[in-house]
Amino acid sequence: MTAIEMKYSLFKEIDSIDDESVLYQLTAFIKSLLGVSKRETTPEVNKDGIPEFIRNMSVKTGMTGDEDVKELMHKHWEEKYG
Repeated sequence: MTAIEMKYSLFKEIDSIDDESVLYQLTAFIKSLLGVSKRETTPEVNKDGIPEFIRNMSVKTGMTGDEDVKELMHKHWEEKYG
């Protein structure tokens, strides 16, 4: 069964419900499922190779996320070591 077929089948079943309280409960349930699925799709950072003391460090660099760190390190290396 394709996603479109499942949606159509679900729509037909919901359309046959006459009790308003059941529709309200079903709506609340579906909204909660949609909210959970959106939260679970956020990507997780792979922390397996990072030591615990590094993960717990808090360092303020004053840098924005747009700066090229490789380029900054290269400039520092050139200035320091020629």
